[in-house]
Amino acid sequence: MEDKGRKVVVSALQFACTDHVSTNVATAERLVRDAHKLGANIILIQELFEGYYFCQAQREDFFQRAKPYKDHPTIIRMQKLAKELGVVIPVSFFEEANNAHYNSIAIIDADGTDLGIYRKSHIPDGPG
Repeated sequence: MEDKGRKVVVSALQFACTDHVSTNVATAERLVRDAHKLGANIILIQELFEGYYFCQAQREDFFQRAKPYKDHPTIIRMQKLAKELGVVIPVSFFEEANNAHYNSIAIIDADGTDLGIYRKSHIPDGPG
């Protein structure tokens, strides 16, 4: 008997980020929609897409970019988008929690459910 398992299409997105969160999130949303139109079920947005990739150096001023996971506006927006399109969207973000900073990723399921986060412990080589 032939197994006709579910076909899964994964799309990876990459774009030039600006220093404006709203612009970057809007670009990510547009590209997620484009990937969905091309048949993607799981859509990977690049790491820390809300701004310039800052992890090559450790500077105190970068820590002000971190936001708590709970009620994070980009995660909430991507939850709505995932539900609307029926796609899985892992969302990378810079998290502040308990006086620590993490390069985190929230996994958003196709029904918009937040399945939880994974935290890297160092940005890039300092206090975590």
